[in-house]
Amino acid sequence: MKLQRLSWAGLKVESDGQVLLIDAVQNYRRGASIGPENPVQFVSDTAADAVLITHLHSDHYDPEAIRAVLKPEGKFIASEAIVPELTADGFAPTGVSLNETRRYGNFAVTPVFAMDGVGDKQVSWVIEADGQRILHGGDTMWHNQFWQLGKTWQHFDAVFLPVNGAVVNIPRVAPTPVPITLTPIQAVTVARLLHADVLVPIHYGFHKEGMYHQHPQMEEEMARESLAQQVKVLWTEPGSGVVLPVVAADA
Repeated sequence: MKLQRLSWAGLKVESDGQVLLIDAVQNYRRGASIGPENPVQFVSDTAADAVLITHLHSDHYDPEAIRAVLKPEGKFIASEAIVPELTADGFAPTGVSLNETRRYGNFAVTPVFAMDGVGDKQVSWVIEADGQRILHGGDTMWHNQFWQLGKTWQHFDAVFLPVNGAVVNIPRVAPTPVPITLTPIQAVTVARLLHADVLVPIHYGFHKEGMYHQHPQMEEEMARESLAQQVKVLWTEPGSGVVLPVVAADA
């Protein structure tokens, strides 16, 4: 697999000329929306064979970009739980049930359990191609299925997990001091429970005082915890390729 980190939680995956996008957003609505000021521009030079989203929040779901990049024969793949909403938006998505593996060209994709911080419908995605396996965690918070996911899948070449431990004050939910996404210590722990060769942090770098607070000293805590739990962390700038480590077969 050839991997490229896009903005925020976005990821581009290539296999033998085929392209899969997940949570790829270019059009972040300004104002109260969450997301980077200068997102990676990918729409003009991308033709996607498959598009996945973890959930419907505007920092993970960009209908305009999806319409622009998806090939006429391409597949828009989503959890069956959000198919009605996507259909209402004018798409003809392929709905997949939890833990059901589907193959699209070179890619095998499986939606697995995730927990949204404000109670909306969300999944994480297991993506397999070229003998490698990754997990994309959307913006999940901590939940009690990570142990089972580790037992089921046994190994990941990389896990892409939110690390910003966001504490929010937004109109539709009562404010609390409890993070709605994984914190640094939680993300590192998840990577260990999933037996991942490397953790690639995503979903960080946005802070808006009084509305959306990123975990304080995020990078310092990641460094401490990755050392304590012996988890390799690969910080990757948006727009850059993700080079997975080569791990010996007997490691």
